[in-house]
Amino acid sequence: MVDTLCARIARPIVFFPLLAILAVLSVSGVIQAGLALTERRDADLIRRVAYYQSHHQSVLVTRNEERLLHQMRVALRKRGYNAGPVDAAMDARTADVLRAFQQREGLPVTGQADGPTMMALGVEP
Repeated sequence: MVDTLCARIARPIVFFPLLAILAVLSVSGVIQAGLALTERRDADLIRRVAYYQSHHQSVLVTRNEERLLHQMRVALRKRGYNAGPVDAAMDARTADVLRAFQQREGLPVTGQADGPTMMALGVEP
């Protein structure tokens, strides 16, 4: 009985379909495991990005805006204000420094690098 079963399985008509089914199941298992790992990694990445965004308030700016912000911070430093590091992000610290400057100069207190503020700082758009 065992010999006939082995003989039947060893025939190409039975053996190759069984081998194909086993290969498909193996590949499917590998794909499912990869998807599970990817979901876990994506969830971790999404969590880290959300944490970073909630703790780092920054805005993407154009090259021209970056240049103007840099010039504005340099001009504020020359006048004794510490507007933070000279980078491309307009953050709360810079807005507070701008408000203080605007108030001292008698400008509308907006906390933004508007036209009158930039002119008072000597920065041309």
